Amino acid sequence: MTKRVSDRLPGSVLEALDGRDLERKIGPTYVLMTVDPDGAPRPCMLSVGEILAPDDRHLRVALWPGTNTSRNLAAGSPALLCFVAPATVLYVRGRPRTLGRSATTRLERFEIEVDAVESDAHAGMPVTGTITFSIGDADPAEVAAAWRSQLEDLRDA
Repeated sequence: MTKRVSDRLPGSVLEALDGRDLERKIGPTYVLMTVDPDGAPRPCMLSVGEILAPDDRHLRVALWPGTNTSRNLAAGSPALLCFVAPATVLYVRGRPRTLGRSATTRLERFEIEVDAVESDAHAGMPVTGTITFSIGDADPAEVAAAWRSQLEDLRDA
């Protein structure tokens, strides 16, 4: 059963989404949910190169322009970030605001103010993994460098 635990991001989320040690954080995926105009849920998978927790009350995201998720956030759709890691399932609920398009990366930027953090942990049946992605043959240092640029842009927004 889901239980409200806070109105602030816990340390595990802050550490995962702090924009540091990016080479070490390649792989985990975080699902951001918004609501389409017709009421349908809209999932969007994000890497640590597209989401930043600048403090315990805010998340910032960088999205490709023209996506359904960016349109939903621009329209003020409630947002829900699913943070899943071994033994941890958290839902971060919040309200978005537009930060404008980046001049350097062309990405659309949004800030989500945290309203609530809920836990969906089940004693005796812990989650053992999360959704992950691979970068294939790409150089982890190059991937991390591109992410650093995007995250610096989010920090400066």
